[in-house]
Amino acid sequence: MNSSSQPPMNSSSQSPVDLSSQSSIATDSPTQAPTEPFCPGPLAQCSDLDRESSEATLAEALTDFSLKLYHAFSATKKAETNMAFSPFSIASLLTQVLLGAGESTKSSLESVLSYPTDFACVHQALKAFSSQGVTSVSQIFHSPDLAIRDTYVNASQSLYGSSPRVLGPDSDANLELINTWVAENTNHKISQLLDSLPSDTRLVLLNAVYLSAKWKKTFDEKKMKASFLYKNSVIKVPMMSSKKYPMAHFIDQTLKARVGQLQLSHNLSFVIMVPQSQKHRLEDMEEALTPTVFKAVMKKLELSRYQPTYLMMPRIKVKTSQDMLSIMEKMDLYVSAMKHQTVLELTETGVEAAAGSAISVARNLIIFEVQQPFLFLLWDQQHKFPVFMGRVYDPRA
Repeated sequence: MNSSSQPPMNSSSQSPVDLSSQSSIATDSPTQAPTEPFCPGPLAQCSDLDRESSEATLAEALTDFSLKLYHAFSATKKAETNMAFSPFSIASLLTQVLLGAGESTKSSLESVLSYPTDFACVHQALKAFSSQGVTSVSQIFHSPDLAIRDTYVNASQSLYGSSPRVLGPDSDANLELINTWVAENTNHKISQLLDSLPSDTRLVLLNAVYLSAKWKKTFDEKKMKASFLYKNSVIKVPMMSSKKYPMAHFIDQTLKARVGQLQLSHNLSFVIMVPQSQKHRLEDMEEALTPTVFKAVMKKLELSRYQPTYLMMPRIKVKTSQDMLSIMEKMDLYVSAMKHQTVLELTETGVEAAAGSAISVARNLIIFEVQQPFLFLLWDQQHKFPVFMGRVYDPRA
């Protein structure tokens, strides 16, 4: 993603796929006074061949990490609730921590992130994962008594586009400083990541991901509502529809699900997985979604051709905030505090304006209707990894 210390460009509220995600780690002061400098070892020199190999390894690891996170998030959420998160944002944050990690922390992080041991060119590979539609920014805030060596400052600036900033003595002012940074770097989609900041906070690491992409083809502008299955009852929700939307799709027998892919701008796509029928449950589909199955599904999508499809899917806005402490502990990684917040909005606007001519629905046209809970992901088609992932039980939420 575009790694930068600058906020992303302002984007219209009409962006069809509007996503913001923010992750933070905070560490508190230890009971002992002495402080060890926060510093990395020397950065590996990466040849073009090393980088190419590292990018393939990173894409594979990010996919495994995304599935791990999905199941961990799901286990902490109430049943049948919406969920959205950015595995890319969380992985970017934890990978930046790797820069200054001691041996035991490094080993834990590599295990959590599904990285190979001593993944030498990981930071350079992460920096190379750039897309015009996605902006990723990182920032470190630290207390004045925490010694951060120049080697870390230089590496952070070079690889993540930011230098550490010192916190002041006033906790409220520090809280405002951090939340303002978050707001500015998510196009004000996330205005308050942290509710409070302990006075003994020594280190806060932040990563924000902001995605604003458009559908390749505009959906019909006519407002419509249709039935959607929610907790054993049927509700009416606003729908987006198109009579001939170019879509790759198939039925996966392992997941017992309909899988569809819609093109977005900037070499991104929106992938949706819907249980095959209303007698199949999203929970069963989630359980069957192992990394092996997921990779096979994405490979099949890559080989599928796009066909004109009658498409109907909900307009959705999902906002989720997650305390990551319990999730990281489940993965055997212990931090003082970690939060993640994501906002997702889907509307009709596309890159290409809809043609003015009338289109009748042909009898043999393929139909893909989304009228029950589903899983979704925003997929980077160039580097082959999920930028965002989640599920929708209630499109009205």
